[in-house]
Amino acid sequence: MCRFQGITCKHGHVSSLIIRGLPLRANFSSVSAYILPLANLETLTLHSTNLTGSISRPANCTMRLKEMDISTNKLKGSVSDAASLADSCPSLQSLNLSDNSIGRAIYNSSLVHLRLKMLDLSNNKIVINRHLQLLFSNLGSLKYLDLSNNNIQGPIPKITYCTSLEHLDLSTNQLIGTFPSDIKACTSLIRLSLSNNNFTSEIPFLTLLAMSRLKHLDLALNNFNGSLPKSISNLTSLELLDVSANKLSSQIPDSLCADGVSSLKLLYLQDNFLTGHIPNSLSNCTNLVSLDLSFNLLSGSVPSSLGSLSNLKYLILWQNNLNGVIPDKLSSLSSLKNLVLDYNNLTGTIPDGLVNCTNLNWISLASNQLTGSVPSWINQLDKLVLLILRNNFFTGSIPPELGDCKALVYLVLSHNELNGSIPPALAKQSVKVVEDLVVNGWPIVTLAYSNNDNAQCHHAIILLEFSGIQENALMRMPSTRYCNFLRVYRYSTVDLDRNSKLTMVFIDLSYNQLTGHIPTEISAMQSLEVLNLDHNQLSGQLPQELGGLTHLIVLYLSNNMLDGMIPSSFSKLSVSDLDLSNNQLSGPIPNLGSLATFPEYVFANNSGLCGLPLPPCNGRSLSKENELQQSSTNHESSHGWWIALVLLFTFFLIIGLVIGHFIK
Repeated sequence: MCRFQGITCKHGHVSSLIIRGLPLRANFSSVSAYILPLANLETLTLHSTNLTGSISRPANCTMRLKEMDISTNKLKGSVSDAASLADSCPSLQSLNLSDNSIGRAIYNSSLVHLRLKMLDLSNNKIVINRHLQLLFSNLGSLKYLDLSNNNIQGPIPKITYCTSLEHLDLSTNQLIGTFPSDIKACTSLIRLSLSNNNFTSEIPFLTLLAMSRLKHLDLALNNFNGSLPKSISNLTSLELLDVSANKLSSQIPDSLCADGVSSLKLLYLQDNFLTGHIPNSLSNCTNLVSLDLSFNLLSGSVPSSLGSLSNLKYLILWQNNLNGVIPDKLSSLSSLKNLVLDYNNLTGTIPDGLVNCTNLNWISLASNQLTGSVPSWINQLDKLVLLILRNNFFTGSIPPELGDCKALVYLVLSHNELNGSIPPALAKQSVKVVEDLVVNGWPIVTLAYSNNDNAQCHHAIILLEFSGIQENALMRMPSTRYCNFLRVYRYSTVDLDRNSKLTMVFIDLSYNQLTGHIPTEISAMQSLEVLNLDHNQLSGQLPQELGGLTHLIVLYLSNNMLDGMIPSSFSKLSVSDLDLSNNQLSGPIPNLGSLATFPEYVFANNSGLCGLPLPPCNGRSLSKENELQQSSTNHESSHGWWIALVLLFTFFLIIGLVIGHFIK
């Protein structure tokens, strides 16, 4: 038995049984009756094994069992049942029941005094606040308690005897009321998460100061109000402060990190109503790895002093009222991965020194007032995945060097003043292989706007960094006040890690002054999902090769000067959004595949197009161009008949002359 995978033995006896992902399809009571009595068992893991039934107090449990993980199954029961199970195993220190269906009504009115050190009941169906009351009154020596992702309702009950508690996670529930002031009794707390609830009060930082060991404070996605007090700087052990997506106002305190002894690594203040300037004192947060101040009302310039934060990887400042230039000193941030400054009033050019930030994954500078050209040195950023320069005043041509990028997947240069042709070299990127690319799973939201006459809205597909932002807060964005977005898509950059071969997925070059033909080389981008070339001056025919883009979802080519017929290969496309309107296309619309499902406006204002959903290509419905073509064809046909008749008459004339000669 000791040779079986997942089984570990000591002195010939089973000491550890670890099974993951094997569909046992057994009742928990039956399994526990056989396994828990094993005298030398110390660790039991039956994770994701399709266990069913109710958790209950076993008749016998070994004295040696210390860790039990029966998470991600279909187990039912109450919090009392969980405590009873723990109590039946006298040496048990860790019990993981996460991702089950625990949460039915409690039948007994009290819990046994927990001897556990760790209890995980996250991702269950706990609803009644009484469960929480009983747990909080019987914490015992518990150090780790996770009740996140349930549906617990009501206020946080009184917490007693919590001096041992180090980790408390109540995030993603339905908790309401004020911040619990008696939590200051939990003087050993290191991690506290109350995020994604409905708390409505000020944050009592004076209460938090009683917890001198606190390193992780997550209060995001609530309705906390008030301001950030100066006393926050006294939490010198704090490494993470997340108060994003609340209703905080006033200014960021100048005292934050002012004395230079802060341990702060992650500072998330996004999606609030903070005003004033970004304090220079943030440069004293020398351990800072991530700074997110986006979606506030901050003004002034981006402090050059941020360039001294040598550990900074993520600088996220989008949707504020920031002005001035992008500081050259940011080029000193050799660890920088994400630079997101969209929706501000920044001016000037992109600093050339950013070429030294070789770890950059994400450059997003959309909707500012930036000028100059798109830098050709971007091809030297081997890890760059997203380049978003939408809605600025960039001029010149698209640098063909972008085709030398090794990881570029999202390219958005729309709503600028770019000219020249689309470089065929862009498709060179499609053969590059990226190994060990690490993109940290930051969430992205895509806003797809409606077919609107407003130039800022028409077919706009906007990518936004979206960590710690409430979706309803999008209505605060100026662009949403006059544009109606149709869809909000959420996904994560972590998806990019799954394939070693990456081609561009998203190309948006719309609303520029691009000329020339659509390069046939684009067909080599076999991962392409979105191609938006709307509102340019492109000419020539639609490349037959584009029909081979089997992953294409969105194809926008409207408002150009494209001519000729729609290639028959377009019938193979499986696009869900298409616009070929306002061009000079002609001939019948291919009536196979997805093209036959689109409404009339997709093909409108192409004088030579015909066939469903436009009028048919026969009789009086023929376009003038097709009528001319038909007339020309008839004329050529008639001319051919006359030539044939003349030749035939001449032939018979010659034969007649010959016959007459012999008769004579």
